[in-house]
Amino acid sequence: MTLEKNKTATRLVKNSAWLFSAEVFSKLVALGIQIIAARYLGSKGYGIFSFSFVAAAIILDFVDYGLRTYLTRELSRRPDDTKSLLVNIFAVKWCLTLITVFVLFGIYSWLPLDRETLCFIAIMAAAMILNGYSEIYLGVFRAFERMKLVASLMVIQRAVFFVIGFLVLVLGGGIIEFSAIFLLASILNFLLARNFLKDQRGEFFANIDRSLAKTIFNESKYLCLAILFVWLYFRIDSVLIFLFLGKEETGLYVAAFKLIESLALILASIRGALFPALSRAFLGDPKELHQIWERAVRFLFLIAIPISVIAVTLAPQLIAIIFGADFVASALVLQILAAPFLFLVLNEFITYLLLAVNKTRSVIKIAIVGAIFSVVANILIIPRMGITGAAIVAGLTEFLLLFLFFRSIRSVCGSTPVFSLIWKPALSATGMAYFLTEVSWPLFPLIFAGAGVYFALLLLLRAFNEHDFQVMRNILNREGRV
Repeated sequence: MTLEKNKTATRLVKNSAWLFSAEVFSKLVALGIQIIAARYLGSKGYGIFSFSFVAAAIILDFVDYGLRTYLTRELSRRPDDTKSLLVNIFAVKWCLTLITVFVLFGIYSWLPLDRETLCFIAIMAAAMILNGYSEIYLGVFRAFERMKLVASLMVIQRAVFFVIGFLVLVLGGGIIEFSAIFLLASILNFLLARNFLKDQRGEFFANIDRSLAKTIFNESKYLCLAILFVWLYFRIDSVLIFLFLGKEETGLYVAAFKLIESLALILASIRGALFPALSRAFLGDPKELHQIWERAVRFLFLIAIPISVIAVTLAPQLIAIIFGADFVASALVLQILAAPFLFLVLNEFITYLLLAVNKTRSVIKIAIVGAIFSVVANILIIPRMGITGAAIVAGLTEFLLLFLFFRSIRSVCGSTPVFSLIWKPALSATGMAYFLTEVSWPLFPLIFAGAGVYFALLLLLRAFNEHDFQVMRNILNREGRV
């Protein structure tokens, strides 16, 4: 039993490592593009860029309809149905694409947006729709825990986008040219992902099962609602800032927000690697589900707490060196957003854990509360406190949601020994914060040195147990391969 648990843990760590590495690369590339765009477009141009990106993302969320999450969950439980599920999910997705594009572009045409912005939204929407189809294929790979392939495809797409997109912006290209490169990279990613699943696609029209397609549509609608409301409370602040305060303030806020979001999405790789295992454990061993949950929370504490401390402590230097002098006003926003960073990553993980165990309606209810609170609070506070107020609302929303999520997860995973899991990384991070404030080094050497201090303190406090070291030995010895 112990050997089997070690193999399972090793597999999960390997999967997480592949996705974590790819996410680190991908988000660094995405952040690099954001930085280049901010520096070349300025705060006003970057505000337009950011709003257009969010507007295009709305289309993706409607088209996705929770289908990617549904596919990964169901395939991890019944892998023999791959071809049938894939064909019918695509049938549902194509219908949704046509309806969504028609309706939302009709809505956008009524908004006071200039022609360039609308064109940018259209191209980005096309790219994101293609990415959504690619994600269906990647969902199959995730369900079968082929995380190396998922990671490889992610890296290829981002690398192409970064290299060509960088050249376009440096050579004087504008928003339209930049978005065209994003579309090109998305087409490449779709074709590659599709090719790797050529044996599972089947004959489309010959394999459509109306009954199964209807079942998929009905079950996915709750996943869609959950994801939509999560998106609403997470993104509505940028939209309201654009409407209330204008393009420049939007650019300043989004610059800080993107740093936090990139870091949170990197840690989301853990969720992606664990989702299939959580879905299977829910149907099998409740003890295994609790163990996976507790180990994931422990790991998130170890990583998220020092990230939060670094961002809060070094916010002015980070903003200045990354985005430039035009964005110095973003430093306070970054500090406010970074303080509840742990809440953000925990909420992200708990959301998908609840989806994995069929607690979709719980996610919807909690997300609705978060969305209502965020919308109302932002409408009241943004006109009075500006982007600082929006950042405060974001932190309060995450705290509220964490309280509700922990109440909901208790029925699935039991009580969580939060204090025993958090005190060692919290104490180590406090020591790191003291080091960061007392040492006057260049920014990036200082961050690396601070990380070294944090890790040394963890070792001193014996924050790692024998199970951790055994898993690492298995990985290094290439044992536990599935």
